[in-house]
Amino acid sequence: MGASWKQLRQTCQAPVRGGNDVAGLIFGDHASLVFTKLFVDFRISPNYASIGFLVCGILGAAFQFGGGLWAFLGALLLVLYYVLDCVDGEVARWQGVVNVHWGYFDYLFHMLIKPLAFFGVGAGCHLAEGETWPLLAAFAAAVATLWRKILIEIPGILFLKDVLRKAGAAGERSASGQGEVSPSTASNAPPPSTGFRLGLDVMTLRAILTNFDIGLLLLAVATGLDASGALRIEISGHEFGFRAAWLAYYGVVLPLDFLDYLVTYLRRRHFSTEMTRLLGLAHHFRAQDHERR
Repeated sequence: MGASWKQLRQTCQAPVRGGNDVAGLIFGDHASLVFTKLFVDFRISPNYASIGFLVCGILGAAFQFGGGLWAFLGALLLVLYYVLDCVDGEVARWQGVVNVHWGYFDYLFHMLIKPLAFFGVGAGCHLAEGETWPLLAAFAAAVATLWRKILIEIPGILFLKDVLRKAGAAGERSASGQGEVSPSTASNAPPPSTGFRLGLDVMTLRAILTNFDIGLLLLAVATGLDASGALRIEISGHEFGFRAAWLAYYGVVLPLDFLDYLVTYLRRRHFSTEMTRLLGLAHHFRAQDHERR
């Protein structure tokens, strides 16, 4: 009979819904559950979903070099890349699988696919329109996307690299009688954020207008319109396709969004706040493998 939809939502999605982004709340949670049920019912490893979203992402970006139906097919594959990215985590939660190594690869896959998608669209528009600006727009969008993700992840990266490594060295000295580790005052750290909340406000609108995964849905619409051949956009005597308009939009909006995010990040001392929060969480962390020794 397999798992029920209610069981899947409670086990696979409810535990992480508080940290979901706008794309997950609007689209991802609904589209992924169909695939997740297939994986769960047939007992397929979540690793296949991870491999699948990498393959779909690479092929989707490569197909953007073409035009017409090829570009439309590529856009659909990029949407599937996003859906399978949701699926691998949901299936892993159902099966109780925790694999840090695949989490590492998952992170690398995103860092690879996102810029490739923009460069594929940029190259395809360059070939179709005979203009140079699509390449510049693709570069701007790709760099802004990468640096925004890196900016968000920096506290966690430095925390694992420096703070925990030094804490581990101090713990070893304490165990050998060379020193003593006092409880960290970081246990009073603020609780983690409650995650994104949909609403009729500027924050939700901005999230929708700058989200990469929602952009993939819009790319599918744009390439579908181009493939139909019925419509073209004309500005000042120049005609171009909807895919080119999509690229021009993200080539401008994403860099501006990144710069605004960077200024806000520095002004509100987000780095210090996030590091304090991570220290508070680490104060209660215990590595199970070390406890079994």
